[in-house]
Amino acid sequence: MRIAMVHSSFAIRGGAEQYVRDLSGALAERGHEVRVFSRPSPHSLPTDAPVETRVSARLGGVDPRLGKVLTHLGDLADPTGLRLSALRDFAPDVVHVHNWQGLGVLPVARLARTWPTCHTVHDYAVCDPNNSLANQGRSDLTDRLLRARSAWLVRQMREVSMLWPAARTRDIAQRHLPSGSTLSGTVVPLAVPATDAPVSWPAGDPAVFLFLGALSDHKGIGLLLDAWRDVAGVNGATLLVGGDGPRRADVEAAARELPGLEYLGFLDAEGKEAAMARAGWLVFPSQWAENFPISCVEALRAGRPIISSEVARPPMASEESVLIFRTRSELTDTLRRAANTSRADYATIAAAADRDGRELDWDRHVDAVVGAYTALRAGDAVRRRRVPAPRR
Repeated sequence: MRIAMVHSSFAIRGGAEQYVRDLSGALAERGHEVRVFSRPSPHSLPTDAPVETRVSARLGGVDPRLGKVLTHLGDLADPTGLRLSALRDFAPDVVHVHNWQGLGVLPVARLARTWPTCHTVHDYAVCDPNNSLANQGRSDLTDRLLRARSAWLVRQMREVSMLWPAARTRDIAQRHLPSGSTLSGTVVPLAVPATDAPVSWPAGDPAVFLFLGALSDHKGIGLLLDAWRDVAGVNGATLLVGGDGPRRADVEAAARELPGLEYLGFLDAEGKEAAMARAGWLVFPSQWAENFPISCVEALRAGRPIISSEVARPPMASEESVLIFRTRSELTDTLRRAANTSRADYATIAAAADRDGRELDWDRHVDAVVGAYTALRAGDAVRRRRVPAPRR
C-alpha cells in the first residue's frame, strides 16, 4: 500500500511529530511504501517530500502579530501551499493527515475528494484555533464565532475519516461542535513504540512524585510549585521535576528553597527512565485539555499511577489508576494523601496502572491503523470516487 503522511511542519519535536516518524517507520517495516509530505523545517528529513509555503504564511512573515492572524485565516481560506500535484506522482492509496493547521482545511478537503483520506486527531483544532480549547467560554461572541468556524471546518472535512485516539477525545470534540455537526470516523486507541525501558520496574515509592513536561503555566508547573509549598516535608515527600521551558528559573529557585524538590533538567530517554524508577506517581497538572499525553503513557507502562487535573484527564488511564483534582487546594490534599498511602493500598493502584500500560500495545495499534486504511479504501471503491492518473 502507498501511504502519504501529511503533516504541516516538523519545526518542533512534539508528540504528534514523533508519532508521524514512528508510524511511518512501522508501516515501512511491514512492507508499505510511505512518504512524508511536509513544509521544510529544522527537523525535516532528506526523505521528506517538501510542501510549498502558502501565500498567507509568506505575507505574514514580516510581522509576528500579523503572521498569527494570517495563519488562522489561512487555515480557513488559503488554498495554496499543499497542492494535489505534490502527491500526484506518488499516487497514494491512502492519505493520512496529522496536522492540518498550517496547511489549511481547503487543501485537505481537496485531498479527500481525490484520494481516500483519514486524519489522526492530535488536538482540538477543529473546535478552537487554540488547539487545547483555551478560547472556549471567554464571551458569548467568541463562542459564536468559534461555532461558526467549526461548522465551516466540519463541512470541509465531511469526506475525511477521523481516527480518534480515544473515545474521550472524540466526545470532547463533538461536545464543542455546533448542534448537529459531527465528524465521521472511528476510535483507534493510540500507543507509542516500546523502548529499551526495563521489562520489570521496581516498586514505586508513594512518597515520590514526578513531573515531566514543558515548564510553562499551561502545563501547570506554577500550580504544582504553589501546591508543593504546603506539601514539602510531609512524610519525607519528594517532587522530581524534569523538563525545560519559560518557568525554569522559578523551578530552580523553588528547588533551592523547598524541602524535597529536585530539579532534574531536561531529560533524555535514559534520564526519564531513571526518574520514573524513583517515582511512585506521575503528576500531570496541565491546565488545558490534553489529547494523548506521552508522559502518561510512559508512566502507565512503568506501573506508575497518575495525579491529573480534571481538564487534562488522560484518556488511556482507567478510573482505578488516576487521581483527579480540580483546584489548587484539591491538588495539595491529593499530594498529601498520596504521600501517606500505605504500601498495600499503593500496590493496588499501581497494579491498575500496570494493567492500563499493558493495553498500550504498539503493534496492535499499527494493526488497527492498517485496518482503518483498508476499510477506507473499500468505502472509497464503493463510492467510485475519481482516482488520479497512475505514477509515471
